[in-house]
Amino acid sequence: MVGHGCRVRRAVTLLGAMIVLAGCSAEPGGDPAPSPEPSAAPPPAPPAACLLDPGALTTVTGLTWIPDQSTASDTRCVYDLRSPASTGESAFLTVEIGPAATDDPQAELDTVAAACADGSRASLSAAATGFVCRFRGGSVFAAAARSGQLVTVSASAVPEGTTAARLVLALQQQLDGA
Repeated sequence: MVGHGCRVRRAVTLLGAMIVLAGCSAEPGGDPAPSPEPSAAPPPAPPAACLLDPGALTTVTGLTWIPDQSTASDTRCVYDLRSPASTGESAFLTVEIGPAATDDPQAELDTVAAACADGSRASLSAAATGFVCRFRGGSVFAAAARSGQLVTVSASAVPEGTTAARLVLALQQQLDGA
């Protein structure tokens, strides 16, 4: 009988070990499933004045423009020139958005067009109310009137590595699509 008692104890021990092991590998019955990791919040929208597409500017001008997020706001955004073609000159584009001074968009645009060199003003597409022109002195300026606001874009200079014509085209495309 001693042999039978040992077998019973071994069977009970084996059964107990199986129960313990089964309990360790099973999901806890009363605990809820762990919460999934919170998804990353989408990045905040850029300030309203940072309305130019840096990739499109780069494609048309051949130079890399980067918005300066440290000073950007809903009323002003500066795009700095970052390009290996640059010879260290400090060129930038400034976008400003402000309330229109009049209820007449065309009169508003005519007023700011006074900064344009004679004969250089080119209208935006028929769908957009605005223009692009050359500043007196050779740089580029653009303006658009929308929903009671005036949007202006000015280039500090025509940087080496691009031309005024390419800047005009880039700003025309940007304001036509904005």
